Amino acid sequence: MAAPYPRLAARGYGPNVTYIYEYSRGLDGVDVPRDVLITRIIYSSVLLLALGVFCGRIAQISHAYLRQITASSAAGRQQNFWGQEQSRWWPNIKKHFLYAPLGRKRHNREIQLSSAVSIGTLPSRFQAILVTLNLASQVAYCLYLDYRVNEKAALVAELRGRSGTLAVLNMVPLFVLAGRNNPLISILHISFDTYNLLHRWLGRIIVLETITHTAAWAVNACDEQSLAHMLKRVRTTPFFGWGLAGSIAMVFLGLHSPSPIRHAFYETFLHLHQLAALLAFLGVYMHLHLDSLPQKSWAQVIAAIWLIERSARLLRLAHLNVSPRHGLTKMVVQALPGEACRVTFHLPKRVHIEPGCHVFAYIPSVSWWMSHPFSIAWAESSSIGMVLASGTETHQRACKSIAGPLSPSALEKQSNVFDEYLGDNKQATTQVTLIISARQGMTRRLYSLAAASPNQTLRAPGFIEGPYGSHPANTTSYGTTILFSAGAGITHHLMYTRELVRRAAESSAATRRIYLIWAVRSTDHLAWTSQYMDEILRLPLRREILVVRLFVSKPRRPADIISPSTTVQMHSGRCRPDVVLDEILPGRVGAALVSVCGPGAFADEVRAATRERIGRGAVVDLVEEAFTW
Repeated sequence: MAAPYPRLAARGYGPNVTYIYEYSRGLDGVDVPRDVLITRIIYSSVLLLALGVFCGRIAQISHAYLRQITASSAAGRQQNFWGQEQSRWWPNIKKHFLYAPLGRKRHNREIQLSSAVSIGTLPSRFQAILVTLNLASQVAYCLYLDYRVNEKAALVAELRGRSGTLAVLNMVPLFVLAGRNNPLISILHISFDTYNLLHRWLGRIIVLETITHTAAWAVNACDEQSLAHMLKRVRTTPFFGWGLAGSIAMVFLGLHSPSPIRHAFYETFLHLHQLAALLAFLGVYMHLHLDSLPQKSWAQVIAAIWLIERSARLLRLAHLNVSPRHGLTKMVVQALPGEACRVTFHLPKRVHIEPGCHVFAYIPSVSWWMSHPFSIAWAESSSIGMVLASGTETHQRACKSIAGPLSPSALEKQSNVFDEYLGDNKQATTQVTLIISARQGMTRRLYSLAAASPNQTLRAPGFIEGPYGSHPANTTSYGTTILFSAGAGITHHLMYTRELVRRAAESSAATRRIYLIWAVRSTDHLAWTSQYMDEILRLPLRREILVVRLFVSKPRRPADIISPSTTVQMHSGRCRPDVVLDEILPGRVGAALVSVCGPGAFADEVRAATRERIGRGAVVDLVEEAFTW
């Protein structure tokens, strides 16, 4: 009788042997010690990189703090020391590495194949180096095999084990980088935008490693018997079935995530992405659990990260929008000229919000449970109790005049009644305002609903999650601050302007000059922020500190371009950042900060103009606020 498995018979096994999958299941052929070594190398290299960035940030923060406390009470000329570069190499690092685009200029300007198809943006030079090093190291780790083995199946099994180990290991930072509550944002002061880019590229690497892992297993499984038997094992063995399910979900994640698909159908993409990520994780976890593989502990860490992050989001959402005494957040949407909305969330409690923060807005009537990020244009708190408290003495005097002299017990009772009344009414509230330009999808639907409502004002349920900070440079440590905005990008700079003017008037900031540059298409856009600009322009010492320059690229008529004063100037035509910087920088006070928020093409122009002026002796730093998805 012929042996049922010829390959085993050739190795001396008898016909009644129980078949053992030598290289397509288990750790036979897998170089576990080398996998452990590579894992430790990856852990160590990531920790060293994070430590290096952390030390650099500490040095920057310390330098900025020292500059602030010494320059806050200094006159303009006394800040000259901080306005001159003291290092030869640091300006070159900023110019050619930290602030540099991948090529000459293009960074956040989208690459358009057509008016409807965008393939995304290019990474910066720093981001590209990080992505390239990570990709190259992952390829090297996968190819670092024991080529001295005589058995091809053993070599393939080692590749299977290595690629699977790396795929699961990389899923840990993948889930960390995807979270809104990523602790590395505040620790390393790196923007969510950069982490989001790293998340996308790390996901692509994991997909390639998953395909490699599955293909290596399939090669050995077919060689050990046949393709039909391999497919039967997938159908009948849960270990292989869950592994295949996870692999299919991973491949789907890779196929539906390219920029043209992601931007064309963003909300659909996000739903499918989250569902596929959950299925991929479940497949991987069960695959590891059924054979008690050592990587199972990493999957448990991933589950913990996901649960903690989601719980933090829910807690943030509840903390901001729910008050046991005063109910839920109320939302008011006003349609504005220039196809934009002013969306104001009336929070039922007092919340302190720093300049430069953003929130995720939930508007169920427009976008179900989906949330979208927007910069906070304005935030202020108020309290009914403060008004009531100011009338306490008047109230007590009125009681005495009506009822005559009161006994101590009656006075105490009257005081308790008033305190109880005041306690029920001293409602501290916070108004958070967003300016949302109508584009496509959710923003267009919101604008249409508001425009069709009575008085172009819509009242509907709405909530916000956050606030989340972008952690830019210490703006109060610079003598001169130049804030470039375009379109709805003005929302990022309004609260910065208010804070800097206020702090400068209190002599608690080094700020002596603020230039708010805003480029818009028409004068209709000026209505977006008129009430907030009026409040800023009434601040003490505003005339000595703040200069506002408005650039209207397409005015309806020349009469619309009127400069109210020397500190509020209007110009017809496009804003040219290079010309603006050439006018401002020679007369700067102390160190200069250039901040930009706006469309990608405008941000790239500001970046190019700023980089060109770095290294000429003046301290010039750049901060860019961007959301790329």
